[in-house]
Amino acid sequence: MIIEPLKNLKQLKVLGLFHNEIFNEETALETLQSLPKLEELSIDGNPISSKMVFHYSLILTLPKLEILDEDAIKELDKDIAT
Repeated sequence: MIIEPLKNLKQLKVLGLFHNEIFNEETALETLQSLPKLEELSIDGNPISSKMVFHYSLILTLPKLEILDEDAIKELDKDIAT
């Protein structure tokens, strides 16, 4: 799936991308980093969602992210990510 056009949605706070066949971690991370107000993200069901390293990268690079795949991000998650 091509997600690069999402880069233009600078005010986006909630995004559901579950089950969209997203494979490319680099492109996904770059695109999601361009959404400065993103607070809630669902990527479950995509090939990249099975990689915990990707989850931790999201936690580190999306400072406003509070919920990832319907789970609240805890301080422990942030500590592990760093």
